[in-house]
Amino acid sequence: MNRNVLKFVLSLKIRRLRNKKGYSLKELAKKSGLSHSYLNEIEKGKKYPKTEKLKKLAEALEVEVTELVKAKMGRELHPLLSFLESDLATSLPLSAFGIAEQDVYDLMSHSPEKFTSFLMTVSELAKSFDVSIDDLNKAAIRAYLEVNNNHFPYLEELATSFSRSLKESMNGRSDKEVYQFLVNKLENEFQVVVDNRKIGIDPRTKGIVSLFKYQEGGHRGILFLNPFMDDKHKIFALVKELGAQHLISDDALKERDPFNNHFSDLLLEYQTEYFAGAALVPEESLKADVKSFFSEDSFNPQFLLSLFEKYRAPAEFVMARLTQILPHHFGLNQLFFLRCNEDIEEAKGRYFIDQELHLGQLHHPHGVSLREHYCRRWITIDLLRKANRDGFQVGGQVSQMGDEGKPYFCLSFAQQNALEEHKLTCYTMGIAIDNNLSKQVGSTFYSNIEKRVVGRTCERCSISDCGDRVSPPSISLRFEEDQKRRELIKTILE
Repeated sequence: MNRNVLKFVLSLKIRRLRNKKGYSLKELAKKSGLSHSYLNEIEKGKKYPKTEKLKKLAEALEVEVTELVKAKMGRELHPLLSFLESDLATSLPLSAFGIAEQDVYDLMSHSPEKFTSFLMTVSELAKSFDVSIDDLNKAAIRAYLEVNNNHFPYLEELATSFSRSLKESMNGRSDKEVYQFLVNKLENEFQVVVDNRKIGIDPRTKGIVSLFKYQEGGHRGILFLNPFMDDKHKIFALVKELGAQHLISDDALKERDPFNNHFSDLLLEYQTEYFAGAALVPEESLKADVKSFFSEDSFNPQFLLSLFEKYRAPAEFVMARLTQILPHHFGLNQLFFLRCNEDIEEAKGRYFIDQELHLGQLHHPHGVSLREHYCRRWITIDLLRKANRDGFQVGGQVSQMGDEGKPYFCLSFAQQNALEEHKLTCYTMGIAIDNNLSKQVGSTFYSNIEKRVVGRTCERCSISDCGDRVSPPSISLRFEEDQKRRELIKTILE
C-alpha cells in the first residue's frame, strides 16, 4: 500500500479512537508522552510514527498496536480505502490543476464518513452511466484546456521557432515534396524511420493514423504511417511526431503506449497536435485572417474554404486552431467546439459527439446519453445529411437554445472520414453572440445566415411544432409534469 495512504489510514484511526475515548489532543499527548504538535501532524496524515511511539499511542488509546497498523478501516469507511487504492486515485492528474496529494487527504479527513457517502454516490452514478477511468481522464484533459483558455504560449513559441526553420524548405514545394522533406528530417535528425507498410493494409488497422515504436540501437524508433491518408494528413502526422521528438525525453519515448489513456498520455497527444497545428497554421497569420473575416459586411462561407486551402494542415486542425486563437487574441472565450460522427453503414441517422471543448461555461450541444437523439435543427446534423449526398460541406448558422436561450454563431463543415469511407464527420465551432463578438463584427454580419431555435436532444426539447423531431419529448414532458406537481404542492402548503 502507498505510504501516504498508510499515513492517512492511521490518522483517521487515531482521531476516531481519540474521539471515542473523549480525549482532546492535549489529553492524548499527556497520556502517551508524545508532544501535542507531533500528534497533530499524525492526525493530519503528515507523520507516521516509529514502532516505539506507536506502542505508546496504542497503550494510551487502550488498543493493540496491530489495530493501528493494519490496513482495515471498518465497513463504513471501506469505500474510502478502496478509492485510495484504486486506479482512479493513483491516476488522477492533481498536479496539473495545482492540487497536492496532501490537499485531498486533508479534505477527506475533515469528515471521512460524509466523503465516503459522496464517493459511493459518485461510484453509483459512474456505473449507471458506464463512466470509466478513461472517460474521467478525458474529462480532466478537457477541463485542463478550459482552465488554460485552450492557449499555451510555450507551445506557440516552440512551434513558431520550428516553423521559421522550415519556411525556406517548404515554400514553393508541393505537399508531396514537403512530405518527403519531413520524412528525411525525422530520419536524419532524430533517427526515426517512417514505415508505410504495417498499418492501413489490414482492415483492422484501417482507421489508425500512425503508431510510434521505440527501439534501441541503430534507429531511435519507427513511425508507422497509414499510406491511405491524403498528403495534408500525412504532413500533419509527421510534424506531430517531430513535436513529440522535441517535447519528450528518451525515457518518455520508451513509455509511449497507444493503448494508454492516462492523463499524461492524453496530454502528450494534445500537446503534439497543438504543436503541429501551430507550426502549420502560424498564430500571426491566422490572426490576420480572422480580422479580415470579421471586417466583412456579412458572413462569408468561403472564409473557411479559403483557410483550408491556404494552410497545409487538415481542415479539422485549422478549425481547432481557431479555438486556440479566438479566446486569447480576440477575447471570444465563450465558445464550444465539437466533433459529431455518423456511420452511414451501421448506424445511419444516429449521431455521436465524441470530441468536445467548452470555454467559459458549459454550452450546448454536448455529449449526452447515447440513447437520446441529438436535435436535428443544429447545422451540424444538416451538414452531415448534405455531405452524405454531395460530399464536403461548409456553412454557418445562428443557433438559439430555446426561445429565451443565448444565441451562438456557428461555423461548421462536414466531410467523409479521412480513412473510413462509411463514416461522416462534422466539426462545429459555436461562438456566443455577446458584447465581445459585437465589438469584432458589424451589425449586418449575420444578415445572410439562417437563424434557428434549437434544442439539445429530441427527448429534452419543448418545441411543440418541430418538424425535425425523431423522438417524443419524453424528458421534457416529465420535467413539465414535475414542475406542475411542485406548484400544486406549494399551493397545498400555503
